[in-house]
Amino acid sequence: MTIEQKIKEIIGISWASYKNKVASRLLDPENEKMMQLQLALIIQTLIPIFEFRPSESIKVLLEEPVNINRQPSRRIIDIVILHSENNIKRYFPVELKCFREFTRDKTGKKRGAQNLGMYDYWADIENIEQYSNLNDYGFGTQLTLTDDNYYVTGRHQGNQVAMYSTNNTRINVTGTLQQAIVNRLGRIDLNGIYAMNNWERIGDYHFIRQETGNPSYP
Repeated sequence: MTIEQKIKEIIGISWASYKNKVASRLLDPENEKMMQLQLALIIQTLIPIFEFRPSESIKVLLEEPVNINRQPSRRIIDIVILHSENNIKRYFPVELKCFREFTRDKTGKKRGAQNLGMYDYWADIENIEQYSNLNDYGFGTQLTLTDDNYYVTGRHQGNQVAMYSTNNTRINVTGTLQQAIVNRLGRIDLNGIYAMNNWERIGDYHFIRQETGNPSYP
C-alpha cells in the first residue's frame, strides 16, 4: 500500500463513519469548527491501524498555516494528515465546510447567505489545489456536509448563485469562476474538473467529498 493509498483509506473510513454519526445525530456539528474537532478525533482514533512499521508515524494537525500563490497568500488549513518515515514527511490537506440551515440559538431562524457559502466551497477547492503544489504536499481533500437543501437542489438563478452553484446537476466545473460578490474576491481559478452530482443523502443531511486530481465521490 502506497502512502497515498493509505491516506485515502484513512480519510474514506473516517468520513464514512462521520457521515453516519451525523446523520443519526450521534454527532451534531453546529459549525465548521465543531466539525473539524469531531472529524479530527475520528481520524486520530483510526490512525494507529495504519502505522505498519516502527519508523512510520501518522499525525493529525489542525489549523496548519501555509503560503500559496494567491492573494492573500497566507492560508490556514483545517486539517492536515502528516505522514513521516525515515525523515521524509508528506502533508495531506483537508478543508471542511459545514452548512447548517438554522442558527444555533434554536429559534428556528434560517442562516441565509448561501451565496457566500457556495463561493467559499469553491474557494476551498481552489485552495486544496494550491496546497497540493507545495513542496512535500500530496493530494488535497474537501469534505462538506449540509442539512440545507438549497445548496444541493435549490434553483440557483441569480448571477452570483448561478456562477458559484453547488447544485447537484452541475458537472464539469473547471477554469475561472468570476462574478462580483460582497466581501469576497469574486474570482476562483480551478485547474481540475469537478462535479456536484455525487451529493450523498443520509437522513436529513447531504454530504460530498472532492479530491484533487481525481473524480469526486461521496
